[in-house]
Amino acid sequence: MTTVVDPVDSSEVAVQERIARLEHEFGDIDDPGNPLGAQQFLAADEGQRLLPAAERLLDAFGLNAEFVPAGLGGRLGRLDALARVLRVVFRRDAALGLGYGLTSYLAAVAVWTAGTPDQRRETAGLLLAHGRMACAYPEPPQGNDFLRNRLTALPDGAGYRIGGRKEALNNGARAGALVLFADTPDGLSALLAPGPAHPDGAGIRLLPRHPTTGVRGCAVQGLAFDGPRPPTGRLLGPAGGGTRLAEHVFPLTRSAGLSMALGCADTALRTTTAFARSRRQRSPASLHSSRTRTALVNAFADLLVCDCLSLVATRAAHVLPRESRTLGAVAKYLLPMVLTETMDDLSIVLGSEAYATSGGYAIFQKTARDLPMLGLGSAGASASRAVLVAQVLRLPGLGTARDDGAGLARLFRPFDAGLPPCEVWENGLPADRDSLLGSLEESVRHADGPLAPAAGVLVEQLAVLREGCAGLAARPAGQPPGPRAFALADRYALLVAGAACLGVWRHRPSGGFLAGPDWAATALTRVAGRLDRAAVRMPEASADHLLAELLHRFDDARSYDLYATALGRS
Repeated sequence: MTTVVDPVDSSEVAVQERIARLEHEFGDIDDPGNPLGAQQFLAADEGQRLLPAAERLLDAFGLNAEFVPAGLGGRLGRLDALARVLRVVFRRDAALGLGYGLTSYLAAVAVWTAGTPDQRRETAGLLLAHGRMACAYPEPPQGNDFLRNRLTALPDGAGYRIGGRKEALNNGARAGALVLFADTPDGLSALLAPGPAHPDGAGIRLLPRHPTTGVRGCAVQGLAFDGPRPPTGRLLGPAGGGTRLAEHVFPLTRSAGLSMALGCADTALRTTTAFARSRRQRSPASLHSSRTRTALVNAFADLLVCDCLSLVATRAAHVLPRESRTLGAVAKYLLPMVLTETMDDLSIVLGSEAYATSGGYAIFQKTARDLPMLGLGSAGASASRAVLVAQVLRLPGLGTARDDGAGLARLFRPFDAGLPPCEVWENGLPADRDSLLGSLEESVRHADGPLAPAAGVLVEQLAVLREGCAGLAARPAGQPPGPRAFALADRYALLVAGAACLGVWRHRPSGGFLAGPDWAATALTRVAGRLDRAAVRMPEASADHLLAELLHRFDDARSYDLYATALGRS
């Protein structure tokens, strides 16, 4: 069984109702007669546009309300709930999820964080009227050149005159408002400015569109602020406060965006399962093949690992604000790597069908192209790994007290809605401990049966991590940490993912699939195998149980994440 029997409060019920309504209105993605089915999204992708019928559906649903705080007339309250709603969209089309949804959220969250009451009301009004936003966050030194830009802004009466250009911006041409980070006389500052879709943004020149391999429906193009009447921007926060604002916003964007992307991976796994079930018994891609069964089980387990980490990273903004920057960086760094490996393994099962551009399995190649694009953007993998390197360098000085489980329970319970509001300005304060690693050894004490071997590997690897971090801390002053720090950062990220899985299992609901040990045993084995390939083998009984659950969810049309959400059906 995949249902959860524990009672949930009214706000969680409301989230589930919105998800169910959106799934119902999108309908069955595999139905060829559905105007919002896979074939229509593939055609829109080929035409490098978003599907108009899908945009109209999201307008009617009021998706933008998910990005607006409840106090301003929207529905935004919990980051994990926001991500779950957007998974419904990403399950159909990552370009739609990014172009219609995530891009506006990335811009709006800076306004909710540092805007004046008038700026917040203005932004809420724009979004609730189905308007779009776009953002040009500063690219950290460890970031990617594709997104690098230099904007300037000079005081000019009521605001700041913007100059320069942004070479690549998603959704810029359709944006009614822009969040820009520009060099001012006081340093890097954040500005709220009218976009090209606003009457006051007529002076913005649109640069040629950049074709992309994935999310081809997204209009990625540059904006040039070099006309005779450049737009006027208003400060978000104090002059010169742009860097600080960006650092506080990144924990709210890194984790939520990657959590939404699990909807894409869900579609890829479902497509591969359909393919395997359709093969004849003697086919190496059929469910009679141990290689195929292993690939499906591993992919399912990887999605559960990613969702446990996503849950912890999104809830940390509410529960552990001082640690949310690090946990968001773990999610931004690790999830794209794990999901890329998952797609590679599934493509082996599909064989030539992994490249099909038409037919029943063509959605797979689209998803395989889209997923890597979702790991780009400001604070991408390189910048996120830099955060993790900084964390391992300071790890020996953090507190080692262990959590008794009660204090972190809200971090791990998927259906627990009792979260405090985000304390955004606290996430820049230094943490005095690492709660996830602190919880690991205590959670391992509760891990018996099929969980014990992989849990034991995590404890051993934690000791290796601590020894390595102590060695780095003892290096001569001024000596750079070197490549060893990157290896320790990778190990740290995997241990955090393992701690997230153990925490979710430890605080599991009393009934349903999550209450059993098999999902956690397979998930932990996947994490442990990435730390030490020879350390532990997948428990055979647990793998069989996970395969049975995967097929049950396929037949029952339910998602492959922690929530087993009912999907749209004909």
